[in-house]
Amino acid sequence: MTVTQTEQTEQTPENEAAEPAVFGRLVAIDPLDFDPEGGTEKLVIVDPFNHRKKRKEGDTTEPDPALIASVEEVGVQQAIILRPQEGERDGQFGIVIGQRRTLAAYRVASAAVKEGREYLPIPAIIRDDLRGVDDEALTVSMVENLHRRQASAQDDVDAAEQLALLVKAKKVPKARKRSLAAAIGRTEEELDAAHKVAQMDPETLEDLREEEIEFDWVELGDYDEVKDVSNAQVTLMRAKAKDEQEGNAKRGAWKTAMQELRAKKARTERIETLKAELAEKKVNTVHWVWNWSYSTARPLEELVSKIGMPMSEQGHGETCEGHAATIDPDAAEVVWLCVDWKKHGHRIAGASQDGDGDGEPDDEAADKAEAVREERRRVKVNNLAWRTAREGREAHIADMCKDKGEAPADVKDLIMRTLLVSDGHYVHYVGSQEHGAMLAKFLGDERLTRQRKDVIASLLKKTASKRYWWVMFAQVAGYFEAEHMKDDAWRGEPHYHHGPSVRGRIRPATAEWITFLKGHGYGVTEVEAETVATAEQEAEAEAERIAEQERQRQEREAARAKWKAENPAPDEDEEEGDDAEEDYQYDDMDEEYEEPAGAAENADPEAEGDTDAGQAEGHEDMPAEGDQEEDGQE
Repeated sequence: MTVTQTEQTEQTPENEAAEPAVFGRLVAIDPLDFDPEGGTEKLVIVDPFNHRKKRKEGDTTEPDPALIASVEEVGVQQAIILRPQEGERDGQFGIVIGQRRTLAAYRVASAAVKEGREYLPIPAIIRDDLRGVDDEALTVSMVENLHRRQASAQDDVDAAEQLALLVKAKKVPKARKRSLAAAIGRTEEELDAAHKVAQMDPETLEDLREEEIEFDWVELGDYDEVKDVSNAQVTLMRAKAKDEQEGNAKRGAWKTAMQELRAKKARTERIETLKAELAEKKVNTVHWVWNWSYSTARPLEELVSKIGMPMSEQGHGETCEGHAATIDPDAAEVVWLCVDWKKHGHRIAGASQDGDGDGEPDDEAADKAEAVREERRRVKVNNLAWRTAREGREAHIADMCKDKGEAPADVKDLIMRTLLVSDGHYVHYVGSQEHGAMLAKFLGDERLTRQRKDVIASLLKKTASKRYWWVMFAQVAGYFEAEHMKDDAWRGEPHYHHGPSVRGRIRPATAEWITFLKGHGYGVTEVEAETVATAEQEAEAEAERIAEQERQRQEREAARAKWKAENPAPDEDEEEGDDAEEDYQYDDMDEEYEEPAGAAENADPEAEGDTDAGQAEGHEDMPAEGDQEEDGQE
């Protein structure tokens, strides 16, 4: 291909005098006529005196993905500048200005040829006056790079916001919107988020740019929402890096990090509100203590009066000068306490009254009380974390259900397993009101809450047949969320005999569901990851237990066969009664009592055979599965 000159009016001597040659002539060149390596076969090369140089580190000649995407959509919009070469390169043109744009166009054209697509030429101005004038050519290149001031981050965002408003006002088709977004090196999602970024503090944008933190516009909008939360920037940078490392285009780790930062921000705001309320009521407040055993203060829930009566917030406040409050930073709730329980004559609940009557528990009782306190706190914190994870998980499921294409094989497999391999729970659950609420949430149709036949018929009528799998997936997702992801699912199943406070193994369906969603881009939270790991450990232990039982059974069978070989059957004339009795006794010894799964290893040894005793050890405060909880209480 050759350089083609654009249509121009015929130049006259008067015209030439009026239009100096320094402006050059406008032509269009084929991007594939460019040789990035500077050979002699192609028409266009990089001029030896171009200001930008290819380097091993800090290479400024390399086009970024955004530039390549823009060139692919709308081509090179600003003409490059070429000058004729001399010597062995006579007949070639060197790029004085526009090296990155040309390289981007070259890569776009190369890819287009492989895929059988068309591509756009590059507009270029040939400066014949720079032929052989190396110093001036270098000066022109330096001037273009040194005096070109980069637009600020705020300029970029303001312009993008204007573009987004124009697109919305003109109701531009989705394909056109996607093309416009790509032309500026952004996605449709980023274009929609431009209005949020435009409201950001310009100093924040510039600070991020100076620190070379590369958040796209969606991420910038999210960051601005939680930027005041401690470690927000580091948390989000790690989440972004994790998504990039795992190739997660759905921003799973980012969304999970944002969910946790929002929850952390909400807790912080809640704590500030509680502090203000306590201050307004003029309540004495003290700092939170992680281990009250080392403090003169103690929460009222751990104290009793001199005569052994429980301590209430109202009663203690009316009768004790040591009445005070503190705020649990993890649960964001007020904890009432006595600042000096010994001085004011209180006792630790459950402590024996020894000779000196100080109400202190002995070391063993103190350790046990501390263990109970830590377990209660762990339950409270993990329940909160589990509930926090639910919002992000359900949002991710709703996004999956919006997929317009055919469902992947593992989604279909999950649906078929759940519907066909029923354990009895699913059939009972399908029509429940809770399931209707889930289905309505995932499919974005509030009418589905009641699941009437006419509503279902309307849903099927407007749903393309290839999307039937996703509707069924919403149904199955609602089942897993309602049945296997309750607030305390991370603790395992409540024991069928010892009560809800004694837990068995994690339900396999809980771990299966979390793992499935992770495979579809969901960012698993810490408590969910721990739950899956615990379930895997329990499954391995169960497999080992079954293998050991099988080994013991085989040993018994071998011993039985050996015994029979050494003790042949009696002759027919011998009495059969004794041998029959002996065989019966041997068979009786083979019988084995099977302990129900999860009972032996999870039951409280103090409470064995006594349900109330097990609950007396501090389990009564833990909610049973399905219990309704008030805000801030477990």
